[in-house]
Amino acid sequence: MLLFRACVSGRPIQCIPDPSAKTVYVFEKKRVSRRRSLPQSPNRNARRRKELLLPGIWIAAASLSLTGCAYLPKDSKPAIPMAPPAMAATVASVAPEAVSITAEWPQNFWWRGLKCPELDQVLHLALTSNPDLRATLDRVHQAWAMAAGARSRYLPSSGVRPWLANSVFGVWGFPGSSFFGPFGGNSFLFWDIIPTFTNYHVDLWGEDRARVRAAIGEARAEESEVAVARLLLGATVARRYVRLVAAEEELRLARQRESIAGELLSLSQVRGSRGVDSLFPVHTAEERLETARQDVAGLERECQTLRHEIARLAGQGPDWGKALVISEASFPRRFPLPERIAFDLLGHRPDVAVACWRAQAAANQLKIAKTEFYPNLNLVAWFGFQTLNFSTLFLNPALPLMYMIGPAITLPIFQGGRLTAQLETVAEEYHIAVERYNSVLLSALQQVADSLAYWQEAAKDLEAQERAVKAAQANVDLSRRLFASGLNVRQDLLEMQYRLAEAETRLSVRHAQHVDSAVGLLVALGGGFEPATIPEWPRNELSTVK
Repeated sequence: MLLFRACVSGRPIQCIPDPSAKTVYVFEKKRVSRRRSLPQSPNRNARRRKELLLPGIWIAAASLSLTGCAYLPKDSKPAIPMAPPAMAATVASVAPEAVSITAEWPQNFWWRGLKCPELDQVLHLALTSNPDLRATLDRVHQAWAMAAGARSRYLPSSGVRPWLANSVFGVWGFPGSSFFGPFGGNSFLFWDIIPTFTNYHVDLWGEDRARVRAAIGEARAEESEVAVARLLLGATVARRYVRLVAAEEELRLARQRESIAGELLSLSQVRGSRGVDSLFPVHTAEERLETARQDVAGLERECQTLRHEIARLAGQGPDWGKALVISEASFPRRFPLPERIAFDLLGHRPDVAVACWRAQAAANQLKIAKTEFYPNLNLVAWFGFQTLNFSTLFLNPALPLMYMIGPAITLPIFQGGRLTAQLETVAEEYHIAVERYNSVLLSALQQVADSLAYWQEAAKDLEAQERAVKAAQANVDLSRRLFASGLNVRQDLLEMQYRLAEAETRLSVRHAQHVDSAVGLLVALGGGFEPATIPEWPRNELSTVK
């Protein structure tokens, strides 16, 4: 550390004359006067040579230290981010009647495409009242606060540091080693009080910039985590609501089947008791009735648990869920699929953006680890008071002023392999972040491909079940006309009605699966995520420190 030190006393300090000295100095307030000359000692020239030699030794040692920084090892083979794989063949394999290629991606409020106002109200409440989502937002504020703290390294720091210490006036405290001329050959014990301290870090190698970029990357990643949480919360609420609508419809149809099965049982018992028919229809009706009753009980329990779950996701209590109004949701039969899915997925998938921001932050952490191998420079300044007598430290109104200003250099010469191990650890964390990005990208593309296949299958199943319901309805109409004309019995009409109820139950399931597949595809495409800043992949100059 290059040190500039000055003392200003409120009263003269008496010095004992040295017979070997040529000149005696007396310190007064802001003045040094030359009084008289004394006979020159024979050892004066040797002492002068010693005083000139000592600074030269220190300068040579500092020069060797500057060239003796810790050895920076060569970079290992870095992990390479994966380019987006092609999906043209996957999209082309989907039937044209299932998708329509468009240039637009899903909008932010993607659930409005389900055309269900009640679901829109529930999702609005969930996105504003869910405690887990609010906790995620708090983590974003925390990350930006940490980024602001990292940015403070750009500015000097100054504060009050009450510090009471003693110091020996002389180089390393050895008597006779002082190079402050008037006190040559003597050492004195001083008491210091240093109330203020100022420090400024000179960013020679880009360490502070890398720290700020790493903190900003973490904050951006937390923002994308909020988008992930919003997307998953919205998808979960939408799927639970769609399932609740289907469960309520299936419960209504199950009760209808229970009623039809009870009526069939009564007719079969009457026909069996009169000898018109055997007991086989009676046992079949009993089996159907018990099955319908089990379905009713199971669906009632499922509806209650779904209402409770939706209430929890919306940040409400169970009573709110019991009063929840439901209405059927629907989605067009052709899904508007955006083009260039693989290449534009980075800007529309929040989880991919999170992985990219994490990798960017890890790259900046790697740069910080590399700067540890180079000298560290700080500009330090402080001032305080000093006295020879501790009892007068707080009583004397004219304490000597003491100040220091100069650079402080830290040189990592011998660290026992600590810096190399730290660098390797951070480098592996960067490699892990890159491979995690590659994995997230592949998982996102797989999710899109699976959602496309599920959407196409759900659309085909829905169309097939709609044709089955039409056929079952035609049988019921035909049986009703035959029964009205006396060509059929009521038992046959009830049988057709029971089959129609079963077909309508399957149609309700297929319709819920169709809407659920639409939700899954919307989520796979990012759910309208639009980042404020698209992360850029770290460049190759990270291998060198600037």
